[in-house]
Amino acid sequence: MSQPPPPQVSPDGKFYWDGQRWLPVQQAALPQQMAQPQKQSHTGRNLALGCLGILAVLITIGVLLGGHGSTQTLNWTVDGRHTGQSVVGGSDAFQVTVTNNGSEASNLILYVNAKDDWLKHHVVTDPGGCTLNTNLERLECGPIKAGETRTINITGSPKDAGNFNFAVDVADEEGSDLLYPNLGELTWSEAVTQA
Repeated sequence: MSQPPPPQVSPDGKFYWDGQRWLPVQQAALPQQMAQPQKQSHTGRNLALGCLGILAVLITIGVLLGGHGSTQTLNWTVDGRHTGQSVVGGSDAFQVTVTNNGSEASNLILYVNAKDDWLKHHVVTDPGGCTLNTNLERLECGPIKAGETRTINITGSPKDAGNFNFAVDVADEEGSDLLYPNLGELTWSEAVTQA
Protein backbone atom coordinates (compact mmCIF):
# COMPACT_ATOMS: atom_id res chain seq x y z
CA MET A 1 0.00 0.00 0.00
CA SER A 2 1.21 3.50 -0.72
CA GLN A 3 1.78 6.10 1.93
CA PRO A 4 -0.89 8.77 2.27
CA PRO A 5 0.16 12.14 0.94
CA PRO A 6 1.60 14.52 3.52
CA PRO A 7 -0.89 16.98 4.98
CA GLN A 8 -1.24 20.29 3.20
CA VAL A 9 -0.01 23.37 5.06
CA SER A 10 -1.25 26.92 4.43
CA PRO A 11 1.25 29.32 2.75
CA ASP A 12 1.74 31.18 6.04
CA GLY A 13 2.45 27.87 7.89
CA LYS A 14 -0.22 28.44 10.56
CA PHE A 15 -2.86 25.92 9.37
CA TYR A 16 -2.96 22.44 7.86
CA TRP A 17 -5.67 20.54 5.95
CA ASP A 18 -6.67 17.28 7.59
CA GLY A 19 -8.78 16.21 4.64
CA GLN A 20 -11.97 17.77 5.93
CA ARG A 21 -11.08 21.14 7.44
CA TRP A 22 -8.23 23.57 8.17
CA LEU A 23 -6.81 23.24 11.66
CA PRO A 24 -4.28 25.42 13.50
CA VAL A 25 -0.85 23.82 13.49
CA GLN A 26 -0.53 24.12 17.32
CA GLN A 27 -3.53 21.82 17.90
CA ALA A 28 -2.46 19.09 15.51
CA ALA A 29 0.09 16.37 15.81
CA LEU A 30 1.99 16.95 12.58
CA PRO A 31 4.72 14.78 11.22
CA GLN A 32 8.23 16.07 11.95
CA GLN A 33 8.83 17.28 8.36
CA MET A 34 5.79 19.56 8.57
CA ALA A 35 6.58 21.10 11.94
CA GLN A 36 9.32 23.23 10.35
CA PRO A 37 8.32 24.60 6.91
CA GLN A 38 11.26 24.84 4.56
CA LYS A 39 12.71 28.30 4.11
CA GLN A 40 12.99 29.54 0.57
CA SER A 41 16.41 30.69 -0.54
CA HIS A 42 16.56 34.06 -2.28
CA THR A 43 20.28 33.88 -2.98
CA GLY A 44 19.87 33.70 -6.77
CA ARG A 45 17.33 36.49 -6.89
CA ASN A 46 19.39 38.74 -4.61
CA LEU A 47 22.54 38.10 -6.64
CA ALA A 48 20.73 38.98 -9.89
CA LEU A 49 19.29 42.19 -8.39
CA GLY A 50 22.73 43.19 -7.09
CA CYS A 51 24.29 42.68 -10.53
CA LEU A 52 21.53 44.74 -12.18
CA GLY A 53 22.09 47.54 -9.66
CA ILE A 54 25.83 47.63 -10.35
CA LEU A 55 25.17 47.61 -14.11
CA ALA A 56 22.74 50.55 -13.76
CA VAL A 57 25.32 52.55 -11.78
CA LEU A 58 28.02 51.88 -14.40
CA ILE A 59 25.74 52.94 -17.26
CA THR A 60 24.80 56.15 -15.41
CA ILE A 61 28.45 57.00 -14.80
CA GLY A 62 29.27 56.32 -18.46
CA VAL A 63 26.52 58.62 -19.69
CA LEU A 64 27.49 61.39 -17.29
CA LEU A 65 31.20 61.25 -18.05
CA GLY A 66 31.43 60.40 -21.70
CA GLY A 67 28.08 60.19 -23.35
CA HIS A 68 26.90 63.76 -23.10
CA GLY A 69 28.64 67.09 -23.10
CA SER A 70 32.30 67.83 -23.32
CA THR A 71 34.94 68.46 -20.71
CA GLN A 72 37.23 70.20 -23.19
CA THR A 73 38.34 73.65 -22.06
CA LEU A 74 38.97 76.35 -24.64
CA ASN A 75 42.40 77.91 -24.61
CA TRP A 76 41.25 81.44 -25.39
CA THR A 77 42.31 84.83 -24.15
CA VAL A 78 39.37 87.21 -23.84
CA ASP A 79 39.65 90.97 -23.42
CA GLY A 80 37.33 93.88 -24.05
CA ARG A 81 36.33 97.50 -23.74
CA HIS A 82 32.99 99.16 -23.16
CA THR A 83 31.19 102.45 -22.78
CA GLY A 84 30.66 103.55 -19.18
CA GLN A 85 28.04 106.24 -19.88
CA SER A 86 25.48 106.72 -22.60
CA VAL A 87 22.17 108.40 -23.36
CA VAL A 88 18.81 106.85 -24.30
CA GLY A 89 18.55 107.02 -28.10
CA GLY A 90 22.28 107.74 -28.43
CA SER A 91 25.11 105.43 -29.36
CA ASP A 92 26.57 102.75 -27.12
CA ALA A 93 29.16 100.07 -27.82
CA PHE A 94 31.33 97.32 -26.42
CA GLN A 95 34.29 95.49 -27.89
CA VAL A 96 35.39 91.89 -27.39
CA THR A 97 38.80 90.59 -28.46
CA VAL A 98 39.26 86.81 -28.52
CA THR A 99 42.62 85.14 -29.18
CA ASN A 100 42.37 81.43 -29.92
CA ASN A 101 45.48 79.78 -28.44
CA GLY A 102 44.08 76.29 -29.03
CA SER A 103 42.50 74.36 -31.87
CA GLU A 104 40.02 75.70 -34.42
CA ALA A 105 36.57 76.52 -33.07
CA SER A 106 33.39 76.06 -35.11
CA ASN A 107 31.29 79.00 -33.96
CA LEU A 108 32.31 81.88 -31.70
CA ILE A 109 29.24 82.84 -29.63
CA LEU A 110 28.72 86.04 -27.63
CA TYR A 111 26.04 85.87 -24.96
CA VAL A 112 25.03 89.36 -23.83
CA ASN A 113 21.89 88.37 -21.92
CA ALA A 114 23.57 87.78 -18.55
CA LYS A 115 23.12 90.09 -15.57
CA ASP A 116 21.08 93.12 -16.78
CA ASP A 117 20.76 91.77 -20.37
CA TRP A 118 22.39 94.22 -22.80
CA LEU A 119 20.15 93.03 -25.68
CA LYS A 120 16.97 93.75 -23.70
CA HIS A 121 18.00 97.38 -23.03
CA HIS A 122 19.48 98.18 -26.49
CA VAL A 123 18.59 98.15 -30.16
CA VAL A 124 21.55 96.57 -31.98
CA THR A 125 22.60 98.91 -34.81
CA ASP A 126 25.78 97.06 -35.86
CA PRO A 127 26.42 93.46 -34.79
CA GLY A 128 30.11 93.75 -35.71
CA GLY A 129 30.09 91.07 -38.41
CA CYS A 130 28.14 88.62 -36.26
CA THR A 131 24.60 87.37 -36.76
CA LEU A 132 22.07 88.39 -34.11
CA ASN A 133 20.04 85.37 -33.00
CA THR A 134 17.12 86.90 -31.08
CA ASN A 135 15.57 83.51 -30.25
CA LEU A 136 18.66 82.43 -28.31
CA GLU A 137 19.61 86.01 -27.29
CA ARG A 138 23.14 85.77 -28.62
CA LEU A 139 25.49 86.87 -31.37
CA GLU A 140 26.92 84.14 -33.61
CA CYS A 141 30.30 85.15 -35.02
CA GLY A 142 31.38 82.10 -37.03
CA PRO A 143 34.53 79.98 -36.84
CA ILE A 144 37.76 81.18 -35.28
CA LYS A 145 40.96 79.47 -36.47
CA ALA A 146 43.77 78.28 -34.23
CA GLY A 147 46.11 81.19 -33.48
CA GLU A 148 43.61 83.79 -34.75
CA THR A 149 42.77 86.99 -32.87
CA ARG A 150 39.39 88.50 -33.60
CA THR A 151 38.07 91.86 -32.40
CA ILE A 152 34.31 92.35 -32.53
CA ASN A 153 32.74 95.79 -32.09
CA ILE A 154 29.03 95.71 -31.20
CA THR A 155 27.12 98.99 -31.48
CA GLY A 156 23.65 99.71 -30.22
CA SER A 157 21.30 102.41 -29.05
CA PRO A 158 20.10 102.34 -25.41
CA LYS A 159 16.31 102.08 -24.90
CA ASP A 160 16.15 102.46 -21.11
CA ALA A 161 17.67 104.85 -18.58
CA GLY A 162 19.27 103.50 -15.42
CA ASN A 163 22.38 102.07 -13.85
CA PHE A 164 23.16 98.67 -15.33
CA ASN A 165 25.59 95.81 -14.78
CA PHE A 166 26.20 94.15 -18.14
CA ALA A 167 28.13 91.00 -19.03
CA VAL A 168 29.33 89.25 -22.17
CA ASP A 169 30.12 85.52 -22.10
CA VAL A 170 32.07 83.96 -24.96
CA ALA A 171 31.66 80.34 -26.00
CA ASP A 172 32.29 77.92 -28.84
CA GLU A 173 29.44 75.87 -30.23
CA GLU A 174 30.51 72.40 -31.36
CA GLY A 175 27.40 70.61 -32.58
CA SER A 176 24.98 70.69 -29.66
CA ASP A 177 27.73 71.31 -27.09
CA LEU A 178 28.77 74.72 -25.79
CA LEU A 179 32.36 75.07 -24.62
CA TYR A 180 33.46 77.96 -22.43
CA PRO A 181 37.01 79.23 -21.85
CA ASN A 182 38.31 79.96 -18.37
CA LEU A 183 37.85 83.67 -17.60
CA GLY A 184 35.63 84.14 -20.67
CA GLU A 185 33.23 86.64 -19.12
CA LEU A 186 33.56 90.41 -19.37
CA THR A 187 31.51 92.56 -16.99
CA TRP A 188 30.98 96.31 -16.68
CA SER A 189 28.75 98.90 -15.08
CA GLU A 190 27.10 101.54 -17.22
CA ALA A 191 24.98 104.60 -16.47
CA VAL A 192 22.37 105.39 -19.14
CA THR A 193 20.64 108.78 -18.78
CA GLN A 194 17.44 110.07 -20.33
CA ALA A 195 18.00 112.39 -23.32
